[in-house]
Amino acid sequence: MRTTGPGVLRRLAAATALGVILIAIAAASSRQRLPDSFYYERAAAQTIVPGCAEIHCFRPLVPWVLGLFPPGVATWKAYAVLCDVGATLAVFDLAVLFGMTVRASTIAAALSAFGFGPLYTLFEPFTSDPLMFWLAPLTTRQLLSDRIGGAAALTCLGVFAKEFIVAPVVIVAVADAMAGRAARARRAVVVATLAFCIWLGLNFSLRYMFGYTYGDNKSPRLFAGSYLVFWLTHEELATSMAAMFVEFGALYLLIPFGFRRAPRPLRNLAVAAIPFACVFAYVQQPDRALWNFHYLTSPLSALVLERLPNVAVIAFVLLFGLANLRVGAQVLAMPPAKYALALTVALAVAAIVADQLLIDDC
Repeated sequence: MRTTGPGVLRRLAAATALGVILIAIAAASSRQRLPDSFYYERAAAQTIVPGCAEIHCFRPLVPWVLGLFPPGVATWKAYAVLCDVGATLAVFDLAVLFGMTVRASTIAAALSAFGFGPLYTLFEPFTSDPLMFWLAPLTTRQLLSDRIGGAAALTCLGVFAKEFIVAPVVIVAVADAMAGRAARARRAVVVATLAFCIWLGLNFSLRYMFGYTYGDNKSPRLFAGSYLVFWLTHEELATSMAAMFVEFGALYLLIPFGFRRAPRPLRNLAVAAIPFACVFAYVQQPDRALWNFHYLTSPLSALVLERLPNVAVIAFVLLFGLANLRVGAQVLAMPPAKYALALTVALAVAAIVADQLLIDDC
């Protein structure tokens, strides 16, 4: 019996090719170690670190799993590559589910693959972010396909890696409520509530059994401005604005125009996600927090880029990736990101003009 069809083979070939590219980028990325790596490596080596005083200590799933493998940066970069490939495929599947064409879905997947978030994780893999980049579109697709069991399993397991995974579930609940799908919205709320209770239980257990605390982390300090105020007071305004721009770059121009022609499910999710994006930009470092919503921003951008010919789309994706290599994955041999960013902005403007002309013709 034949078990693989042409579609499966193409999918496997694309995933393999992307994996090879990301491995090469990971190998070329800077080996500079950031402070967060300490907490993850200790948890990987010891499982439980009594008295751990950092918010990352409450995100044990990834270090516990990677602790089963040989220690070292290669293991962590392999984890980042695997999750980034998974996230790319998940965005493609989600875009197809939205009703987008295969071409537009492929563009969306490419934007997520070579965006700021995943390329940054190839430089700094010692976080739960790569897994979140994968689970967010995967869980969303499970919910939109009425696979409530799969969504519940992913969410309840995902909170052991990072609490963010509850957000996509609540976003789906809000979007379904907006669309009048009350029954499906209630099911999503049940999943989110269950996962949130598990997360509370995890926090309670680690606090009272092993003395874990958040330490000096700014995220829980909601009335003191969390990380947003801390970030703005420790960086010049121009630096902060530049950091925010490079996270999505030219996609900022494309997203509102893509929203105008987006399928209704995607549009509802985008609207529902706005307050959650604001919350996460407040409690986390804003220039990294917003990439968690790539599974919505990439499809919205792809709907406009689809208006360009193949050569222009390929050029945009390559330049987009080159810019993020320098500002995300810290491949220092690359030229300054501003040149690639300027060219992607020019191509984005061309795509917007083409899209508007097509709308006028219709």
